[in-house]
Amino acid sequence: MSITILNEIDKAKVLVDGMRKNLDKAKQLGIDSQTLNRLEKTFTVLKTKDDELDALRRQATLKVKENNELLADMKSQMLAVRKAVKENYPQQEWIDFGVQDKR
Repeated sequence: MSITILNEIDKAKVLVDGMRKNLDKAKQLGIDSQTLNRLEKTFTVLKTKDDELDALRRQATLKVKENNELLADMKSQMLAVRKAVKENYPQQEWIDFGVQDKR
């Protein structure tokens, strides 16, 4: 969970708790239980969504790692194939094998 969101959720909880303790005075300000319930529901949903987002970030990190490993493996394979061509054929024939780089 991001620190910013966690801090804001904590502030909202403290605010709701304080308002509930002083609900008579809060009502004079136009703040009723329904308003506090809505705020409470909002920060609860925010926490759930932020937890989901953290899980997605972890999954994305794993996918990036997998992709990087596959990329490294592919490059290694390509290097071996190009090397075989370069060692056995003259440079002017490399392009026939799809080897685009020059020595």
